[in-house]
Amino acid sequence: MTRHPFDQLAKQLLEQLLTPCGKVEISKEVPGEPRFIDLYFSPEANVTPNQATLGILAAMVQSPGLFEPFRNPPTLEEIESCLLKRLWLVSDLRRRQALSATNAPVLWIIAPTLSQNLLTRLGAVKKENWLEGVYELAPAFQTVVIVVHQLPKTPETLWLRLLGKGSVQQQAVAEVIALPEGDTRRTEALRLLSVWKIIVEANPELPEGEEVTMPLPQAFIEWEQQVEERGKKEGKKEGRKEGRKAEARSLVWRQLSRRFGDIPSSVQNPD
Repeated sequence: MTRHPFDQLAKQLLEQLLTPCGKVEISKEVPGEPRFIDLYFSPEANVTPNQATLGILAAMVQSPGLFEPFRNPPTLEEIESCLLKRLWLVSDLRRRQALSATNAPVLWIIAPTLSQNLLTRLGAVKKENWLEGVYELAPAFQTVVIVVHQLPKTPETLWLRLLGKGSVQQQAVAEVIALPEGDTRRTEALRLLSVWKIIVEANPELPEGEEVTMPLPQAFIEWEQQVEERGKKEGKKEGRKEGRKAEARSLVWRQLSRRFGDIPSSVQNPD
């Protein structure tokens, strides 16, 4: 089972949102290097991203991009590692095709917070005509840093704010819950958040364990109620007589197994 549940949450949420717009590659290997890009996106030529659905993400996927989300504020060394991955990738692409400023991949670093001191050391400046909290490095680097906690709390930033921490993530989760029940984005986001919460709670030794508070329990309760109902119907169809709760839990563990591999029996049955 993964040691970094937030990484899985971030990658899977972005994958769900971006797949309709192009090709998404999770943990793309950097050519010739033992490094992996968290998520690499290649836009489809004839697909226009839906801004109403994706918000600010629609502008971020106009060209190929490397997405590197962080649960905690990245250090200078971690940012340098991201820059190095992009440089290696661009070098490999240039050997195979002509690259220009419009088709070279952009590096998107998504951080919950970042100190002004580090932004200054990076030479980061506010990206022109973009929202607050969006910074760019020198043009040659084609790198954008998004400081999630500085983003305005508007619908267009919702999906990025889900990757924040503390009260910022709290509000984003509440906004997801408030979406219409038939909205597939709501369903998928709640499912991923719930799976993340279960993984962390089942493994208290993980570094993220103390941070999963806020309204995530409410998100889990709402999703679990839906799963319970599905479990009840499935139980009737299969002739089983287990209670609604047992059926719901069974579905939850199956969801986890599909996403994260085999779940130890000691976790499924702690008693």
